[in-house]
Amino acid sequence: MSFLNPFFLLALIAVGLPLVIHLLNLRKPQKVSFSSLSFFRELKNTTIKRIRIKRYLLLILRLLAIACFAFVLARPFLPPGYSSGNAVQAPAINGILIDNSISMSRIGKQGPLFDYAKEIVEVIRESARDDDRFIIQFTNGEETLRNILSSTNVDRLLEEKEVSNSGNFIASRLQMLVEALDNSPYQNKNLFFITDTQRSQVSPLQDIELDNISITLIDVGEVEVQNTYVDGVNSSTSMMGTGIPFTVEVVLANEGSVNAINQFVTMEFEGENVGQYSVSLEPNERKTYSFEVTPAQAGSSTGRVIIEGDEFQADNTYYFSVQIPEQRNILLVRDTNPRDQQLSYTTTMLQAAGENDAQLAYNEIAMDELEGENLSGFDAVILDGLTGIPEYSFERLQDFVQNGGGLIFFPSENGNLENYNALFEEFNAGRFAGVIGDYASFQSIAVADELLQEHPVFEALFEQDENEELRINNPSVFYYLKFLSSDTGVQFDLFALNNGDPLIHEKRFGEGTLIIAAIGNDPGWSNFPVQPVYAPFYYRLLLYGASSDQGGFSGHTLGQPFSWVGNINADGAVIEAGSDQIRPSVDVVSSGVRLRYPAEDWKPGWITIKDGIREVSLSVNAEKSESLFDTFDSNTIEDLINGVDVLQIAAADLDGNELQSQIASTGFGREIWSWFMMAGLFFLIAESVVSRWYKAETLD
Repeated sequence: MSFLNPFFLLALIAVGLPLVIHLLNLRKPQKVSFSSLSFFRELKNTTIKRIRIKRYLLLILRLLAIACFAFVLARPFLPPGYSSGNAVQAPAINGILIDNSISMSRIGKQGPLFDYAKEIVEVIRESARDDDRFIIQFTNGEETLRNILSSTNVDRLLEEKEVSNSGNFIASRLQMLVEALDNSPYQNKNLFFITDTQRSQVSPLQDIELDNISITLIDVGEVEVQNTYVDGVNSSTSMMGTGIPFTVEVVLANEGSVNAINQFVTMEFEGENVGQYSVSLEPNERKTYSFEVTPAQAGSSTGRVIIEGDEFQADNTYYFSVQIPEQRNILLVRDTNPRDQQLSYTTTMLQAAGENDAQLAYNEIAMDELEGENLSGFDAVILDGLTGIPEYSFERLQDFVQNGGGLIFFPSENGNLENYNALFEEFNAGRFAGVIGDYASFQSIAVADELLQEHPVFEALFEQDENEELRINNPSVFYYLKFLSSDTGVQFDLFALNNGDPLIHEKRFGEGTLIIAAIGNDPGWSNFPVQPVYAPFYYRLLLYGASSDQGGFSGHTLGQPFSWVGNINADGAVIEAGSDQIRPSVDVVSSGVRLRYPAEDWKPGWITIKDGIREVSLSVNAEKSESLFDTFDSNTIEDLINGVDVLQIAAADLDGNELQSQIASTGFGREIWSWFMMAGLFFLIAESVVSRWYKAETLD
């Protein structure tokens, strides 16, 4: 048995305190004359002997309890296989996991953290015996070969490795090391993890299971550094198309306790600079910066966000990719027997869009044909002027919207309100409460004077100066259905009348959206179609409804195997990552072709998927937790890895000799201080029992 903290063996001096107190109480009794001594002679022969036995027993129990607690402070341990005799001197297999994430590029007390981690590996190697062997792994980048290495090969491997801005695979690397140690023929097995105790690095320790393997966590030190990083890039709209401007929102965060000042954030889109902001962030503050971009063509559009002036530069570039659909397919469903010569502005608008804009294509069918139509080939379904919708189609329409489609509803002046409401109930969207006005009266009963200007449908639709009040020719309504919205879910009015009733209402449902109009698309409802705002609004409404499940940001987060599903030729599919051309694993699934690749060697940037005809660019970025430098303290780590004895070494606070002494003193064994803690508690309980229940002073 050896000790990790032999200095605390000095606490054994405290064992002498009860003994000193006992000796001080051994005073010689004085003789006192008494008339009759017969009673005291009996007491001397019986009770005094029992009192002495009790005193000695209590003294021994107290001495043992204090000694046990002194051993607890000294942290005793046994080498693995101690009971096997020669196993103490048997060779050991040492698994070493080295943190080479970007946080290890910071400068600590001992220099760059990763360089110091290499020095610690050298100390471990020097502390081992000549016939000990090693398995080395790193948290980031490609997995190192699982070979068992000699000391010389360890040095060669360390020379080749640097901090890596590729994916973090700590969980799988830990599991690999544990399995390699379990399967090795060595009896003495040790696991070392050298890290800066960053939360993202230490958290996976809670999932490991160790059997007869000692684990030592070596902390290379905590470094205070100001770091501004990109916390997210997104857009409030999915309505993206060629020549259609939209806003990209960039969220910046200041990680650390130092103010971020004199910094700048710049966005590049398709190689062009689209804007720059001056950045000022207080500690732990987040701010959103908005940039407007306009895709010039369909397909993949790429961009990046660049932070300048930041103290920590390893995460100052964030890449993104936006997929701009070439075409959106719309299914227009009209009544089975439409009235002759009935004019629908929906048809007119779709025809004009098809002739002048390749982004919208439509197919028109009658209501009784909907049952046999495959909705998966469409991005939006328009129910235009139907007097009723068959109930058998409710579930299909609900699934269509749930999975990302858009459903746009325009009523008929002869529509069945109960039937309409039954459909809306499937979406928990509200109901029509009745009709207002007279159809084709051409008498205005309300004016549409309120619009939700922040909605994507209206984004960049109007040209106005900052703080300028929006003015439009407000449509007059002659006849409409009064709509009452529900109280659940995300919903809002795109257009509202001056009496507060909705004119155009949206309800988000699943991944898609339901748009409900209170008026139909013919002249008997309103003069909306002759207003200047109608055509651009209507076009963008159709585009918005068809944009729920297409387009948007797409990318891969490093640290996970790559998986992508899309419409691509399975036979010729390749992935280009930098100068490398990769043949991924290919599976044909119901929704297209799935490509899979480990992606351990990828770094932030873009990759391109090709099949000889199509090309899709995807962004690749590190997990944002890599930019968070908050750490676990020693107590939290002990609670995190509950049930596993972990030796923690704060290497940054030790000089070379102290570090070597602590690593060597681990003995690559198992701590047994808990045994002495249990024994000390047992002796204290025994002392209390003897003191209370052993009545040595009482005569029988």
